[in-house]
Amino acid sequence: MNHLLKKVQFLKAIVFPVCFILFIISPVHADSTGQNLLADLEEALVSLADKVRPSVVSMSAYVPPSPSIRRQGDQSGVPASAGSGVIIDGAKGIIVTNGHVVRGSGKVKVTLLGGEEKIGTVLGADEDTDIALVQIETEKPLSSAILGDSSGLKVGQLAVAVGNPYGLNDTLTFGIISGLNRENVNLSRYEDFIQTDASINPGNSGGPLLNIRGDIIGINTAIINYAQSIGFAIPSNIVRKVVDELLEFGEVRRGWLGVGIETVTEKIAQEVKGKVGEGVWVNSVFEGDPAHRAGIRMGDVILRIGGTTVDSPSRMIRLIGAFSPGQSVNLDILRDGKREVVTVKLENKKKRPDKVFKKSLQDIDEPSLGLEVESLGGDKGIVVSRVYPGSTADKQGIRVGDRIEAVNGRAVLKIIDFIDTLDSILRGGKIHLLVLRNQDKLHIELTQKG
Repeated sequence: MNHLLKKVQFLKAIVFPVCFILFIISPVHADSTGQNLLADLEEALVSLADKVRPSVVSMSAYVPPSPSIRRQGDQSGVPASAGSGVIIDGAKGIIVTNGHVVRGSGKVKVTLLGGEEKIGTVLGADEDTDIALVQIETEKPLSSAILGDSSGLKVGQLAVAVGNPYGLNDTLTFGIISGLNRENVNLSRYEDFIQTDASINPGNSGGPLLNIRGDIIGINTAIINYAQSIGFAIPSNIVRKVVDELLEFGEVRRGWLGVGIETVTEKIAQEVKGKVGEGVWVNSVFEGDPAHRAGIRMGDVILRIGGTTVDSPSRMIRLIGAFSPGQSVNLDILRDGKREVVTVKLENKKKRPDKVFKKSLQDIDEPSLGLEVESLGGDKGIVVSRVYPGSTADKQGIRVGDRIEAVNGRAVLKIIDFIDTLDSILRGGKIHLLVLRNQDKLHIELTQKG
């Protein structure tokens, strides 16, 4: 296939405009040049399809043979969403897919190319990136795809998506990389998506986005409803890190700083003697967390992390999450108009206690939503413990005792989920709460104060 790759590099930039011009201006040249180029492209795509299709699987709900005798507490029979996956280790039967495809399930039905069905066990999932691992038993090595390097991707490169949209198994679509580093899409906490116009539809979730060599450059994860040719994929370098840690630890270990942050607006820039959009403004510091112990204060602006510029809350979240717990990192901050460097030793995010969150909320003179929440314990959810009279929450009918189940479509089981989701929403942004009240589910819209 190497000889085809050289031709495709040439095709990427000129094939479509050149063929269009040739067919209009000169039928003779169109036959001799344009059709040859198209034939080469077609041959490359057919070879690519033959190479990667066997590694792509269909994933659907697993229903135990005898649900009536399923043991109490066994979640293996909870239906999964229909989706796709890609085998990355054929010898061990390891499959990468989206977290939302297997959410709530211990097992899923996996269908290989050709129709053979197997029962897959969910090895682990990372909700923050929406990546999960599934393993199936196999007597012989299965066809697998290679996780490529997404760091050198460029807008305009060719891309191929393979999956099972709308139950149409073994579907291949072709397009280009339309954009890189897309964030604020509200799909996951760590957002750094590849945008592509290769057709992605429901059922493609968890399937691979490939380069012309057949290497995985991303895992397809979502589309924008009612939009055409706008799909998103999680870059392969992020996938690789998540996969490695899920296999080694059963979870992804990320550094935790312990601050609330937001964009530096024009008003904030004037107050801190900084520049609009430069760095992120610290609006809260959680007592006892790494930032607090290192001396970070409310009102500081974090400009750089480990030498890398910070220009948005999403970027800062990704940068901190890229460090491991226990690592020390230098933060360049702006305080009272002067630049300083502070060294912080990061911790594991999961060590953050709920009581610290609640205390931090109470320390804010005027909560942006006008409510406080408490944990019901473990993963049982959170409940509204206080509503400020005359606040946004009060005016929209939030009551003490309401159980908050989701924020902007994201499930919240712990206070950390609630706070992290609010942190990712800019002030003035719409917040949609799914509230459970007396067994009734209500949708309530709030707006963070600007």
